[in-house]
Amino acid sequence: MRIGQVLAALLLWSVLSLANETWVVVTLDRVEFSGNLISWPAFKGNPVMFASVVGTGNTYQKLVWPGTGWFTIADEGRELVQETEAIPLFALPTDQMGGRLGIAIQFLGNTDFDWDHRYVPEVLSDLEKYLRRRFAASIHVPTVPVTGESEPSQGYEPHYVAHYVVFEPLIRVFSSDAWSGDIRTFTAEVHAGHDVVRFQYSIRRVYLPENLRARVRLEGIKTVENGDFANGEVFILARAISGFSASGAPAQSTARIPASGHYSMGDGEEKVLSVVLFEGEVKPFLYVEVNVWDEDNPEVEDQHDLLGGFFGLWLPWRLSNLPGGEKELIIPKETPDGEVLFYLRVELLG
Repeated sequence: MRIGQVLAALLLWSVLSLANETWVVVTLDRVEFSGNLISWPAFKGNPVMFASVVGTGNTYQKLVWPGTGWFTIADEGRELVQETEAIPLFALPTDQMGGRLGIAIQFLGNTDFDWDHRYVPEVLSDLEKYLRRRFAASIHVPTVPVTGESEPSQGYEPHYVAHYVVFEPLIRVFSSDAWSGDIRTFTAEVHAGHDVVRFQYSIRRVYLPENLRARVRLEGIKTVENGDFANGEVFILARAISGFSASGAPAQSTARIPASGHYSMGDGEEKVLSVVLFEGEVKPFLYVEVNVWDEDNPEVEDQHDLLGGFFGLWLPWRLSNLPGGEKELIIPKETPDGEVLFYLRVELLG
């Protein structure tokens, strides 16, 4: 009887091994901000963003968050508070991992309101240089660089320093023990003068079933507070990411809703939509970013106002366990500039 149980367990294990591909996924799970990047007007929130480079072996994957513009957070604010929220920084099959994993994250205060992230490529280039230098070093690697280590060694000041509030970068290298279990979670704190960002990130082992497919549809929004005294001029920016390409860029699709112009929406008004943000194979995660903006006029220094953002991450186990294969989500989000409800439907496809 005992031999039979052992054989059955071995058979089950072999079936699961064949049916699942194992990946290493790095996620940013929580962000907290303390400070005041915009001194006037006092009620305005803080425009923050980050760039990340995560590498192993000869693979370096890069992400900028959010995809466009910035995220507006309160002076004592928290984000990624929903159960399904996190931001993917890296994903690679376990058998392609090198012996070490390096993580570099650079938070920025987007105080020049750089909508198109014109200077971020230089930030990403510097982060990759720092990581390569760490990989080459044989000394102990601290969590945060020591004073002066964040500056390029060539003796020049990067252009982005003149356009962003630059926080200390987090640069850390891990051995393979970090992804030997299901999940390891870490916290960090970085500074720029009196402004502080605290965040949580994780290294996960993810088991991916074959042919996992899903669809995410944005079914509408409600502007609880529209950011204007009268009707707001509302538009939506969205992107969906499932994995990273061979070049290291996120494998993503983007959408502007509507494609041009805006919706005129008052407080408490709903807009019914039926926009597919993602449909296809999930490999190895599904990330959906949706930001609702009130359109203003940046040409006269009247910046667009972010009313709310949702940053949903579905790993395979969560998608596979959707009740009845689908789920409707009603998600309340707010910023110092407004408040919005998101209506989304997530479906598991056969």
